[in-house]
This record gives sequence, C-alpha cells and structure tokens, in this order.
Amino acid sequence: MSNSKKTPRDWESAIDKQIREAMERGEFDNLRGAGKPLNLGDYSHVPDDWQLAFKMLKDAGYAPEWIEQGKAIRAERQSLATFLEQHARWQRERTTELASLAPDKQIAEREHLAHARERTRRIYRERAAALNKAIDTFNLQVPNVNLQVPRVRIEEELARL
Repeated sequence: MSNSKKTPRDWESAIDKQIREAMERGEFDNLRGAGKPLNLGDYSHVPDDWQLAFKMLKDAGYAPEWIEQGKAIRAERQSLATFLEQHARWQRERTTELASLAPDKQIAEREHLAHARERTRRIYRERAAALNKAIDTFNLQVPNVNLQVPRVRIEEELARL
C-alpha cells in the first residue's frame, strides 16, 4: 500500500471482511428474530429446575443472593478507598499547615496527626478484614470462577497512606 491515508477497510480483519461481504450480499436479511429486541433474560447458564425461580426473582426486581452480595462488596470496596483517600488528603493538608504554627504547637499537631493516622489504620484494617471475609464467602458462592473477586491487600493499601 502506498503512503496515502488508510481507510477503515484497510484495517479490517479477515473476519470483519467476511461479515461485511455477507451483509452486502443480504445473507443476514431474513434471519429468525430480525428486527426484534434481543432476549437478554436468557437463563441457559442456570439449571433447568431453577430457571423459573430466577425469572420470578428478576421480574420482581430481585437478584440471586450472590449478585446482591457482589454489589455490596463493590460498594464497601469503594467506600474503603474513599475513606483512605479522604484521610490521606486531610493528613497532607494538616502537614502543610504545620509550617505556619509555632514550634510548641507543631509538636502537639504532629502527635495529633500520628494518633489520627494510627486510628485510621486500625479502622481500615477492621473494615478490610470484614470485607475480605465477605469476599471469601462470595467467592465460594459464585457459579463461575471468573466472577470471583480479589481480596483487599490491606498492607499494600495502607503503605500508600
């Protein structure tokens, strides 16, 4: 190919090319279900004797317990990250303000910051340990290993604080 600009067709893969050519020939025009919405309520991954129960739960606005647990785990993981981020920001701001304080006030403020940091570490460890326990339970319940959630690496997260 010359130095001219490449068009999107120059970049398409062999599969994309075959699909595009088939569409141009009209091979997809009369497929079953054409023009109808996709059925996203497919329960083929659910055992036959549970499919009706899953449909009823979904229709009533509920999800299987492990899905609800996954939502709670993601929310708590985000909450923990926000907790550490806010505390780190507060520590940085207070440390920056130390220079403007009198020497005796600086000592007291440094002690206060050290106590606050240790308190934050203790709270984070407790919450993260509880979250890891929930993650372990969740990982035992999910129907597929690809849906498992990694544990919180407590010490690595605290090292960034």
